Amino acid sequence: MTDKQLDDSDLDLLVLRGLSSLPALAPGRGFRDRVMACVSLPKPAPLVRLQRAGAWALQPRHAAALATGYAACVLVTVLLAGPWVSAHASFVTLGASWLIGHVGGWIDAGLMAVASWGVRSGVVDALRSALGTGPRLWATLATAAIVYAGSGYGLHVLLKAPRRSHELSRAL
Repeated sequence: MTDKQLDDSDLDLLVLRGLSSLPALAPGRGFRDRVMACVSLPKPAPLVRLQRAGAWALQPRHAAALATGYAACVLVTVLLAGPWVSAHASFVTLGASWLIGHVGGWIDAGLMAVASWGVRSGVVDALRSALGTGPRLWATLATAAIVYAGSGYGLHVLLKAPRRSHELSRAL
């Protein structure tokens, strides 16, 4: 080194040259595999419970028990609620028809509002002119269907879970 005072740019340059002259350090071959062999990633508890329940339910004896249990629940519900419903049939019918009428009215009003907005704002005319008629419309629909199917298949491939069902059944 010299005994002269270095300004900031010279000092930066000196440090960079010193760092660049150092040998590059990288892990050896197989280091990642050796480290990852020692790492165990825990599965989320709800997933483990779901997999155990699925494996349990797929055994014929357990599946029959589940089916019997569900059938018993439905039967008990019908036996308990059936007499009340038959005694109050007119009230139940009135309530159901009122609910269906109001919900249907709300849906109808909402759809009419959207449709009238689309006609007034010109969205319908823009869609008609963009899509066209005849062959152009069919080509647009076919392209949309192909893109939709391709996207669905792509998601299926990307989100496919590894198949380890035989290991799970042995663990249980």
